[in-house]
Amino acid sequence: MLVHGAGSGPWIFDAWRDSFAKLEVSAMDLQAGLNVSEAAMSNYEAAVVRDAEGLPRPLALVGWSMGGLAAMTAARRVEPDALILLEPSPPAEVQGYRPDVIPSAGTFDPEAEYGRFPDGIPARPESSLARAERKRGISVAELPQRTLVVYGDDFADERGRDLARAYGVEEHGVRDASHWDLVLGVEARSAVRDYLTRSTG
Repeated sequence: MLVHGAGSGPWIFDAWRDSFAKLEVSAMDLQAGLNVSEAAMSNYEAAVVRDAEGLPRPLALVGWSMGGLAAMTAARRVEPDALILLEPSPPAEVQGYRPDVIPSAGTFDPEAEYGRFPDGIPARPESSLARAERKRGISVAELPQRTLVVYGDDFADERGRDLARAYGVEEHGVRDASHWDLVLGVEARSAVRDYLTRSTG
């Protein structure tokens, strides 16, 4: 089950379906049925839990960027057989708390905040409330034993090595990979496939 990042959607994982030929691949939509201007990270967590309920087991939960943090918070309820995080938004245990950040409703243009999306990748308005909650700090006390953190060059420390070490889980660096390469390139998919083979068979 694949969970997209801020401002993107399930289409970001289109190429993943052909990389896991023997597995059922489901890419969810975090914004489905929500008023995005009022969507909190708890709503995104609930969406992950809801979509996971209808999937067969064993279940691997894969989250990228903001979707990675949503997967982390949902993991205690979903209880996936494997959790894979692709440069997730860091939890408070890694980035710290910023009580001066006051979340409020609204939306923002992800390309204005994060830069132009790759050609052919649609962007859509994202929740300002959820973004402020992430900046303020969202606690994730623990992660499943079978967790892999995959990172490239853009956020190798805070969303990669530091995060993996904070939770005592496995890490895998993808050389010369950007944040986008972790979902659009083949190297991260290969790392995920190899990890699933090793950890769950």
